Amino acid sequence: MRNFELVGKEINFVELDNVMVQNGFYSVFDDGITKDIKQDKSVVYIHKATDKQLALFFEITEDNEADEVEEAFYLIVTSTQEV
Repeated sequence: MRNFELVGKEINFVELDNVMVQNGFYSVFDDGITKDIKQDKSVVYIHKATDKQLALFFEITEDNEADEVEEAFYLIVTSTQEV
């Protein structure tokens, strides 16, 4: 799945991270920044082979705040941008 195919898609954040990893990007879970990602409503992925950075902007559609898992939320990707 290319980044432009993500725009307009509703997806669980864990699934999004998996898709990005499958497409050659580093996982952001290693960084422990999920709380910041949710607050900023954006996330930057770095491609393993090229070091290019891709920012994904999103709106949260469902946030299971009562869930103890910080990553348990759904989002719709609104846009992407190379940085």
